[in-house]
Amino acid sequence: MDYTTNPALLTEAMIKDVIRRMMDYSLSPTTINHRLRSLKQFFSYLVTEAMVSKNPADRLDKQKTKKTIIETFTEEQVALLLTMPNKATFVGFRDYVIMLLLLDTGIRLSELVGIKLYDLKLTENEVLITESKGGKHRRVFVSPRTKEPLKKYIRVRGEIPGNQFLFVGADNLPIQRRNVQERLSIYGQKARLQGVRVSPHTFRHTFAKMYIMRGGDAFSLQAILGHSTLDMVRNYVNLWGSDLQKMHRQFSPVEYLFRD
Repeated sequence: MDYTTNPALLTEAMIKDVIRRMMDYSLSPTTINHRLRSLKQFFSYLVTEAMVSKNPADRLDKQKTKKTIIETFTEEQVALLLTMPNKATFVGFRDYVIMLLLLDTGIRLSELVGIKLYDLKLTENEVLITESKGGKHRRVFVSPRTKEPLKKYIRVRGEIPGNQFLFVGADNLPIQRRNVQERLSIYGQKARLQGVRVSPHTFRHTFAKMYIMRGGDAFSLQAILGHSTLDMVRNYVNLWGSDLQKMHRQFSPVEYLFRD
């Protein structure tokens, strides 16, 4: 099929053909849906500005996405995992701080290993994430229970000439992703956790779950996690929204007004 770069000549059939090609290249339904949504928005703007007469993507449906099971830790499992590292050693204490930071912020593994010392703004309880997906910088926040061990770790780490990465190995080189994954897996085996994979991503999902269940809203969670859209956050809310009914009873304006 011949294609055109003139929006006024683009047809629904052409867009369908492009979608089929994306599927042939094994692009995920989520990626295809993001692109389709952007195309619909673009043509809606062109229609509004009277630059084209109709939106050729308007009638196209989203691709169906598979429902995935999102694994998370229970509070008991998290508490057990945090007792596994030997905090009397540098590596053990470092791993303990890594787990605290993953749980407290929900950051990705790539973001964790990319943190530099100058990204820490601990007087403001903040960490600047510069290695985020999509290249956008954002702030995440740490609680006092994470900040104090983090400050202690920085003192133990000490100055390493030519190395500003926060997390390092015993060789003073920046820690690698696979090292973090391997260390967490070891602690999962030691704790004998069943039915859940001990990984940085499980910490991320656990942060999201606990944030929602403790009353956090979807929009602030999206900003903290660095998601470009609300799609994933909606999944979190749908999965753990049963507790939203309890939250509603607790925070309902009507219930508040008519309390005795």
